[in-house]
Amino acid sequence: MHKIKVVSPYLYAGYYCNNNCVFCSEADEYLNNLKEKTLEEIKEELKTIREHYNFVNIMGREPTIRSDILDILKFARSLHFKQVGLTTNGRLLSVPIFTKALLKTGINQIGISLSGASASMHDKQTQVPGSFVQTMAGIKNVLKYKTPDLSLLINLPMNRLNYKELKAELKLLINLGIKEINILNISPLSYRSRTKEIIMPMAQLGAHVFKVIKDNGYFTRRNLKILLVEFPPCSLPKEARKYFFPCLEKNNQKIRIPLCVNCLYKDKCDGILKSYLELYGDVGLSLK
Repeated sequence: MHKIKVVSPYLYAGYYCNNNCVFCSEADEYLNNLKEKTLEEIKEELKTIREHYNFVNIMGREPTIRSDILDILKFARSLHFKQVGLTTNGRLLSVPIFTKALLKTGINQIGISLSGASASMHDKQTQVPGSFVQTMAGIKNVLKYKTPDLSLLINLPMNRLNYKELKAELKLLINLGIKEINILNISPLSYRSRTKEIIMPMAQLGAHVFKVIKDNGYFTRRNLKILLVEFPPCSLPKEARKYFFPCLEKNNQKIRIPLCVNCLYKDKCDGILKSYLELYGDVGLSLK
């Protein structure tokens, strides 16, 4: 029997990064040994994705450090995707001329990751001094030069080391005028993140995240969209489950647990990662 190749709308353009995040879920050693994709290989992959999806997100460890990233984005736009997005740590976007060139490719979504509300926390997470200043400058450059139809999405990866900064992060971003925010539950997918020093019990983190957002009235604020990504519904208070957003990047390490049988979201949620269950089991997860 032939194995069916799963086509994902998430295209990994590179396996290298200019950050060194303590929680990186893509830091397993095997990635260091993968051969960098050529531009032609990426173009063929984009063509395949277009046959199945009308959107694509260019990612990697850090796609902007590829010298041909602008060519990749231009080619993706030529395939008439409804949406071409880029996920980045935003550091190179601190250079105005690069930001302008990137925007001219015609992409219509940029997702930038922010790992703390201060240089001390963000740089501790990325292990790169000065990365907070560059990322913030990148966010501000996109806000300054983007067209109204471009979606600027800020990703906030939450883990045991930085979750208490969520309130300050949200205030910082909203004051800048950010309209779209994803709060990410870091998954234990690598040797770095597969530890209780990084990963929190999901129900504990989910309750904290929801309390911060609700107490500050962010869910009901007009022109502000907040999604809870990779928080299974059973890890969230009942009132928060409508903001659950499943990762569209399928992972065959997710399995069903007894709660899944009666879950209203089982068609959207693929279950719980085995590696998470090995850390905490299903303690605290509930549909009540």
